Amino acid sequence: MLRGGAISLNLLLALQFVRLRPVRAGTLSGLLLTLGVASYVLLSAPGMPGMLGDAHWIPLLLAVLNPVFLWWFAIGLFRDDFVWSPAYALPGVVLVAILLLGHGNSPMLAGVQTVLHQVVLVALLAHIVWMAVQDFRNDLVDSRRRFRIALAIVLPLAAVLIAAGEIYAMFAPLPSWTTLAQAVMLFALSFVFTAWLVPLRLDLFEAPSRPAVSVSELSPAERIELERLKRAVADGVCLEAELSLGQLAGRLGVPEHRLRRLINAGLGFRSFSAFINEHRVDEARRRLADPDRVREQIVSIAFGVGYASLAPFNRAFRDRTGTTPSQFRKDALGKLIDSENL
Repeated sequence: MLRGGAISLNLLLALQFVRLRPVRAGTLSGLLLTLGVASYVLLSAPGMPGMLGDAHWIPLLLAVLNPVFLWWFAIGLFRDDFVWSPAYALPGVVLVAILLLGHGNSPMLAGVQTVLHQVVLVALLAHIVWMAVQDFRNDLVDSRRRFRIALAIVLPLAAVLIAAGEIYAMFAPLPSWTTLAQAVMLFALSFVFTAWLVPLRLDLFEAPSRPAVSVSELSPAERIELERLKRAVADGVCLEAELSLGQLAGRLGVPEHRLRRLINAGLGFRSFSAFINEHRVDEARRRLADPDRVREQIVSIAFGVGYASLAPFNRAFRDRTGTTPSQFRKDALGKLIDSENL
């Protein structure tokens, strides 16, 4: 009953992901994740692989790739600038290769398969937890911030329990009570995840229009604070090196949680780094297009708008303009010369 409930909950989530438009990296990986979890729950039932016969390879493949699906889901969820690359498929290829390695009757190969699978699993889960914790303070989406906390706490615990069970089973049969305990855990995790995500939190996957709410929806105090924030931005606060959300909140005399709401709901940014980078890149574009600064080095402009080194400046500039700073300067000054000749 518990396993059937967990499978049903995950299939419900899969249906929700299918219905969500437009299709994004987060929603597509979420669909694969829910199908993978449902497959794992199905195959973890005693005797189920044998009952399915050759058809068990379909859910087995989904279950084996489930850590990769979870990794993709976390990347799509936590990185607003996520762009798919074939390199993201590499862990999946490794896990399939490990699965084929253990296909046979050799106990030694089966043991090697289990160990290698656990190594890849730990590496993926460690990266997921690192992503959840890494940019927590700068995340301006409240529902995503809460999910970061839950993921960083629950995921390692669940992974340790599952891994411990699989490793123990290599040396001795699992106690009979572990089957029920595993079913309870899988149902509980599926239930909590479904309760949190249904209806789907559209703000997790869809870039909001700016501003996210109209000024009239803000309280009078929030409107005053928003104008104070805009004045600080106009005065160049975003160009200060190593500016943090806490430092900006202190400068404005606004609690961090209210400043997060102002930047997210009032200005439409999903992360503090996106807010800072947009204003820094805008100023960099102005300086690069200024004929009076034609001999100023690009690295000097990068430092002048608040970046500590050239690499993050180039990356932020390219993400927001689709071109490099040097090419942007060349095009902008070229257009200026052409217009003067006309």
